[in-house]
Amino acid sequence: MQTSRMPTRRISIPLEHPVFEGHFPGRPIMPGSLLIDLVLAAWENSGGDPVTSVPSVKFHRPVAPGDTLVLHFTPTITGTGAGVRFTCLREETLVCSGLLAPQAP
Repeated sequence: MQTSRMPTRRISIPLEHPVFEGHFPGRPIMPGSLLIDLVLAAWENSGGDPVTSVPSVKFHRPVAPGDTLVLHFTPTITGTGAGVRFTCLREETLVCSGLLAPQAP
């Protein structure tokens, strides 16, 4: 796992993403599973090792069409080994946070 400071990643949520058609009519929000998929892709696209599990995640606020999210990754040591803490912000508001467990190199 890389231990240097990880770059910040910015993700723009498309207004017309098809997931918003049925989740939920009248008040569209991004499903948590899709948000985690975006976090994992951002981590791996930044050069991080493949993730074997997501031991913890907390959804703090909903993500809506058109939102721009900023992801921060921080390497950490947990009781089970190396991990990566992540935070996902919309402007200054925390929308999601958690822990990734990357595969050991």
